[in-house]
Amino acid sequence: MTLTFLLKNCRLFSDLDPAEISLIEPLAARKEFRKGQLIFSEGAPTRGFYLVVSGAVKIFRIGPDGRERVLHVVEANESFAEAALFMTEYPASAEALAATVVIVVDKNSFKQLLAHDAKLSFKIMGALVQWLAQMRNALTDLTTKEVPARFASYVLSLPEPLTVHISKTTVAQMLGTTKETFSRLLNRLARARVLTYRGQQIKILNRPRLEAIAAGQEKI
Repeated sequence: MTLTFLLKNCRLFSDLDPAEISLIEPLAARKEFRKGQLIFSEGAPTRGFYLVVSGAVKIFRIGPDGRERVLHVVEANESFAEAALFMTEYPASAEALAATVVIVVDKNSFKQLLAHDAKLSFKIMGALVQWLAQMRNALTDLTTKEVPARFASYVLSLPEPLTVHISKTTVAQMLGTTKETFSRLLNRLARARVLTYRGQQIKILNRPRLEAIAAGQEKI
């Protein structure tokens, strides 16, 4: 795949035309990380933001109690660390959950480009506003919904086919629960014939009930 295709396929740049994509290409570099390798640590100086080509990246922080809290999992065609454009330090850490290829866009060069191209700047700001709205909704789910509703919302947000490229332990962390509690929830959902989750595949058996669980209208 060409760099042009990879940049265009990222949601952050999906509204850009070929000429605008060509302006970003010189600022981008391809990097590879092995499973478990840190991409950057919380508090490290910001150098750029990232697009995931393949693999998956866990964004997390370590709480005062020493426990890891997963904030978000980023998969192919998604971007992360956009806040690097406006901050001097990364507010969280990023770790590759599998063999992962990313494109890193240099922060200072990208900001200079935006400063000299108002049209491009407005397009990027629009994409960032949409991303912030998604993060706000995800944070609302995490703080106001119970675990079954959070998981139901997560499943409904997945594209077809419903393939999960991260471990069930990581999904549990992302939902703010333990692996054991998550396993019990999966068993209840399977017994109720709402969905099954085997290997990496999720199969929805009863979408109306899953939507009701996501909305908090049904307990499971």
